[in-house]
Amino acid sequence: MSKDRWLWAVLILGGAVRLYHLGERSLSYDECQQFWASQANVLVSNREITLDPPLFPALLHLHALLSRGEVWLRLLPCFFGILAIPAIYLLARSASRSTATARTAAFFFALAPYPIRYSQSLRVYSLTLLLCALLPAAFLAFRDRGRSLDLWTLALLLCATLLTMYGAVWLLLGMGAWLLVEAARERSAVPWKGFGALAAGMAGAIPFYVMSLPTQLRQGTPSSFYEDKFLPSEGLFTAIRFLARGTLDLAGYFTFIHPAAAVLFGLLALLGVVALLRHREGRPAVFLLAFSAAAAAAASMLHLYPYGGTRQMLFASPLFYACAAAGIERLRSLRRGFFANGILAVIAVGCGIFLHDYHTAPGGQEMRPVARYLEDHLRPGDRILVNKDAIPQFRFYYRGDPAAVTWGRETVIRDYLSEANGLLAAAPGSRWWLVFSHGWSAPRRSELAAVDPRFRPGERFEARQAAVYLFLPRDPGGAVAPEGNRP
Repeated sequence: MSKDRWLWAVLILGGAVRLYHLGERSLSYDECQQFWASQANVLVSNREITLDPPLFPALLHLHALLSRGEVWLRLLPCFFGILAIPAIYLLARSASRSTATARTAAFFFALAPYPIRYSQSLRVYSLTLLLCALLPAAFLAFRDRGRSLDLWTLALLLCATLLTMYGAVWLLLGMGAWLLVEAARERSAVPWKGFGALAAGMAGAIPFYVMSLPTQLRQGTPSSFYEDKFLPSEGLFTAIRFLARGTLDLAGYFTFIHPAAAVLFGLLALLGVVALLRHREGRPAVFLLAFSAAAAAAASMLHLYPYGGTRQMLFASPLFYACAAAGIERLRSLRRGFFANGILAVIAVGCGIFLHDYHTAPGGQEMRPVARYLEDHLRPGDRILVNKDAIPQFRFYYRGDPAAVTWGRETVIRDYLSEANGLLAAAPGSRWWLVFSHGWSAPRRSELAAVDPRFRPGERFEARQAAVYLFLPRDPGGAVAPEGNRP
């Protein structure tokens, strides 16, 4: 791999698009949730805040010891996102025995929108992509060579992947099923050694699961697990339509979102599946992709796993890129490579359009300028009510007087105004600043007309999905109190 100049070129390109404007946006609500989950006991805080296994927050905890700047913090997922490019190369080459397919897979992954987006987000997803590429690659390497080093590598990667994303359990089951079939077909010690590696990896992860899962289950259903992402029970036709739509959505999610892109690259992945099935090395990779996705879909029948929750299906994406790359290379012989090169050009153009929109259109919740505005305009005696949805970001960015802050308990989708009016009524002579972020938008500003009439609107500062509003107390006659005057 180190001698492949094309890989280095793709790696530099993928690294450049991931590093560009890394700290341009404020940390979002989800990113700040992840940060705070990493700052305490990750076995407790992460299971209560983000409902993920503890490996990434443990790494983030160590990483944040040096700095809490946005660029530095995001360098951790960006580093994993860049490393995932050669990991995809390794997986595709192991499955296809083709350097051309490996290069295409790395190029596709380097320019696909969501791997880029996740590399710039302080979330667990870029580490998930890295490990879910290395794990099946290690499995293929073990089957090919069967060395002790491959066994320990497989066990270590399995443990790390299970501690990064719960969906890795489907890959585990897929590897176990393949080894079971091999053990039944041939008399060899290799499958049994593989079972030992899988057992060792599970043994390393189970203690953390025992400490984390019970509390996570008590926390309720994660916000991404909506009812419409589980397989419906209204009838066979409805279920088939759900599975077809979910599979098409996955193909779009892994590529360029648009339905046409989902169809194109979904068909290419199917073509790649056919190509890989012709080779001994490719069959386990195809089986892992098909088995893990089918197992997740089957689990959605029992409402145990959201097959339609696309972020929960990231474990399958590295195998999808390998299959799609094999499909693209399958077209290389047609029209002297015209179709294959055309698809690579489509990938490059699609990435360019994504990057333009991503870096020019506003996104996320811009709490950073809101917090700075508040710090500059806060007066002695002012009070701040931070809406519950804005707390993670406000805690990260606010550097003013902590004694002035009251933490809200109601989200913007519930009766937060009753809470605000109760607090304002308890301190009717104070100037109150109301801070909002996650779930807030400019049209919701009209709801603030229901704030206690003993207060009137004052200054305000609005950024992208984040804002702060000042409410001034009136005197008993209805006029604005003297401390509310401000040029």
